[in-house]
Amino acid sequence: MTEDISEDIKKEIFRLICIPGIEIEQIPEIVNKDYNTQLDYEKVMEILSNEYLKHDLDYGRRLCCRF
Repeated sequence: MTEDISEDIKKEIFRLICIPGIEIEQIPEIVNKDYNTQLDYEKVMEILSNEYLKHDLDYGRRLCCRF
């Protein structure tokens, strides 16, 4: 399902997630307005979870908390 999402939209989602004060629920509204898409909350969460699993982002936290 995330294959039909362009790389530009994914980059915009990642950029928005890093901005303090923007909630995850607001991201689909912002992206839909800027890119004229039909993105919903579930797709955003799927993209974020796929990226989390692909890069094993929990590994850095485990290393950091080990000491």
